[in-house]
Amino acid sequence: MKKLINIIVLIGFAQANAFAQFPTGISTSNYSGVMGISINPANTNYLNNGTDFMLFGFSGNAMNNGLYMNAKPVTKIISPEIIDAFSNKENNNGESVSQTFDRVFDMKRDLKDNNYIFADATIYGPSFLINLRKHSFGILSSFKTASSTVKLAPEMLTFLLKGSTASDLQYKTFKLNNVVSGTLVYTDIAFNYSYQIFENDRTKQRLGASVHYLKGINSINFEDLGNTTWSFIGDSSIYMTKGDFSYNYAATKSAEIKDLLERRGSGFSFDLGYTYMKKKKSRPTRLTVCPNIRFLGRIRTYQEYKWRLGVAIMDIGYIKFNNQTVTNNYKNAYGETKNLDLSFYNGVFALERQLRESLSGNPGTILTNEKEYTVFTPMRFNFQFDYYFRENLFFNFSGTQRIPMPGTLAMRAPNILSLTTRYEKQNYEIGVPISLIEYQYPVLGFNFRVGPFYMGTNHLLEMVGIRKIKGLDLFLGLKFNLSNFRGV
Repeated sequence: MKKLINIIVLIGFAQANAFAQFPTGISTSNYSGVMGISINPANTNYLNNGTDFMLFGFSGNAMNNGLYMNAKPVTKIISPEIIDAFSNKENNNGESVSQTFDRVFDMKRDLKDNNYIFADATIYGPSFLINLRKHSFGILSSFKTASSTVKLAPEMLTFLLKGSTASDLQYKTFKLNNVVSGTLVYTDIAFNYSYQIFENDRTKQRLGASVHYLKGINSINFEDLGNTTWSFIGDSSIYMTKGDFSYNYAATKSAEIKDLLERRGSGFSFDLGYTYMKKKKSRPTRLTVCPNIRFLGRIRTYQEYKWRLGVAIMDIGYIKFNNQTVTNNYKNAYGETKNLDLSFYNGVFALERQLRESLSGNPGTILTNEKEYTVFTPMRFNFQFDYYFRENLFFNFSGTQRIPMPGTLAMRAPNILSLTTRYEKQNYEIGVPISLIEYQYPVLGFNFRVGPFYMGTNHLLEMVGIRKIKGLDLFLGLKFNLSNFRGV
């Protein structure tokens, strides 16, 4: 469990939904099927009698704007030597996790006043989506881990990367900058329904909604609520003043798998979406499978369009943690602590113990504890605009904008704009997205689909070693269309 907590904390604080997923690739394709409802619950199957079944899917990414590695192929980053460096303590010569991370990845710094870090990994289980005339029904199951950190002061990022003894931190004072950081591990079962509310010779419109049941497994959250100040006074010591912050987690010290995956909270969320289609022609296009079999040919239809617009509000909800939880709220905290970085990378339990020992007993400091806390899911606004340029060639402009929830403990989604050129047919497609992260960091991607298999990345240049690496991502899966119903 200790190693697991170390990795979760490292990803969450020093390393980007399911919150950071880019709205490109398979999700914005006309053949996205069940994956389409992950960005807009009204984005259903392209085929009128479509039945889309996803056997397996995976997506994972990490991105930030303050740290980078020199350009190198991804095979040199994900290698047995690097994995061994974190798993075999004998090779580390007493290094902390942060020092090992800095050494093996050779991290460089290009720090900003406000740094961000987003990371997530999602495993999709069996899922399906079916169209029945004007109705559409779907189920999407997944296991997710997501981390987000925003408003990260450059000195804090240096501390996380190099530790409290870093020479460029000594005898400096800085504010925590209202930093908000959270890591969430949970399962998600989503039930989707959409309905075609209007159609004439020129347009078609659809409304959709998804309801999610969320099972919270692990959670770590830190939020600076005021003007908390840190001073590095030498000898690995940090002196805190005006401390106004909260530190919460739900976890276990057990190493048993059944205990690690135990439910520590539960909650719900929902999505609302709308799509508007401007038709290219009034009647749908008809495709016949096995046309030589008299009266038994299977008819499949789809509606060609000039353009299509979709808007959605996603992840309106929460998870309430009330099992094996610790929540601490500090007011007017002050005091000196040593080797805080070692406690940080020894796990949430060691960090909580050190904060309590250093701060809770000082006169005037107020520490309140509760047995449960609520984490709100990362509410955001998604939009998609798909333009038919010529046969099988489309241009797509999509984006996601987080919606803040002041006064709450909430996960944050990244702000992303994407422009994608896509060539698609029933049996295959390719796409080239250009995405802008947090309106400041552009990346180039590539994705493809061949039969039931799809795969892609939004960091193509970084993956092949052409560009400095501030982020990496990969998504892939097996998805089948089972539309073998006779048309009417």
